[in-house]
Amino acid sequence: MESHAFAAQTRFIPLASGTLGRAFCAAVLLALTCGVRADINPWIASDIYDPKKWDTAGPQTASPWLHAPTWKPDQAWGVLSGRFGDATALTGSWGGARDELVEKGVSVVGGYMAQPMANPVGGVEEGKTSYIANLSLGAYFDLQRLADWKRTYAVASFAWKHGDDGLTKDHIGNEFPVQLSAGDNATRLVHLALAKELFDNKAELAGGRIITGEDFATLRSACSSLNQAICGNPIAANRSINWPTYPYGMWGARLKVKPGTSWYAQAGGYVVYPDFRDSGDHGVKFKPGDGRGLLTPVEYGHIVGKYRGEPGLPGRYKVGGYYDGSRLDDLKTGQSKRGTWGVYTMGEQMLYAEDEEYNQGLHAWAALSYAPPNVNRVQYMEAGGLIYQGLFPNRPVDALALIGAYARYSSDLRDAQRDRGDPRQSGETLIELNYRAQLTPWLWVQPDVQVIIEPSGRSEIDDALVVGFGLGFAL
Repeated sequence: MESHAFAAQTRFIPLASGTLGRAFCAAVLLALTCGVRADINPWIASDIYDPKKWDTAGPQTASPWLHAPTWKPDQAWGVLSGRFGDATALTGSWGGARDELVEKGVSVVGGYMAQPMANPVGGVEEGKTSYIANLSLGAYFDLQRLADWKRTYAVASFAWKHGDDGLTKDHIGNEFPVQLSAGDNATRLVHLALAKELFDNKAELAGGRIITGEDFATLRSACSSLNQAICGNPIAANRSINWPTYPYGMWGARLKVKPGTSWYAQAGGYVVYPDFRDSGDHGVKFKPGDGRGLLTPVEYGHIVGKYRGEPGLPGRYKVGGYYDGSRLDDLKTGQSKRGTWGVYTMGEQMLYAEDEEYNQGLHAWAALSYAPPNVNRVQYMEAGGLIYQGLFPNRPVDALALIGAYARYSSDLRDAQRDRGDPRQSGETLIELNYRAQLTPWLWVQPDVQVIIEPSGRSEIDDALVVGFGLGFAL
């Protein structure tokens, strides 16, 4: 979400050296040997990225996942030195070293996020509990400061996910994952990317190991949800095809053009294949697997109000489509075939503001998508929500969110199930209510309740109630 309550990208803590090569090596060694970073699909809240303060990127095109967040200097050792309430990271400024390093153009950010959940009622097995956690680390490099490469940036990031037993996968049997996906228990390279801003900062070209879902069909407002089908990419592609989301970086490139403040257009190409989520390759299987093809999304966005630097309620509206050229299974015949497509439209809009800065008030978001029924398990998907930030006095960045979503299964899939005499999958509905409390600038907690109606579109599975919370802190 692009309001001040939710920032949707991984953030890293400053670290630098005198030369580009030594800085990069130091960051990679640190990533492999110690802690980690906040998540890229917004597990750790941070300030909205301000390129005018912390690097040489301009405000027009810069992609948040390419840049470190705003950094508050003079935090001493954070909590370790008694700075519980005003530090933005648990370990603060490392006694001032972090402040010096961020000025040199290298930032490292770490974080931890956990989602303990339970389904006291419903699903295939009720009364189960699950704990899934993500520990992550990465480094940002402003190469203009480091090597005098004008408006050029690099990022490398890593993640470690813990937890084998997931409610959706092992106990409920539903379509929309109610928490982080389980079963990895592996360290993974996420990003290894280089980017440059072109034409007086009116275009941005990025390439390397990057993530489709961080640039296309993404709504930050949707990440008020802890449900992993909603947070980030609430579209049918996320449930059906080889659509990379965090933490699955793939070889690819993306060009974004934003000549003014009211609109942008972008297109990308990503090499994908059916088993790209295999935890055994740790993100370093650089040669694409069998069935590979090119995923090519395009998107147009329109920006209004405060988001375009003008008075008025802020909002963003997007329309896009994609073609996936990798191999997929035909849902009627089971035979492998190449290629499918899909379209989507989505938007987020502030409806009411309590203050002139448009920080507090009521936000709404919605997304609608379609994909052909022959190879896409989810043919239609609808999602939306309402978020009120600053509902209570003296809690300006807390947010209450109500989310709803519906997935309609493929008509071809249901025809094949009918022909086999199997139960037909119709549609699954999600209703979610949560409250995100920012306890300190570096720590948040988010109590969450989800209701799953007709899990996996099957009436024979009892509707499920899921309760739990998200917890995250920046290192």
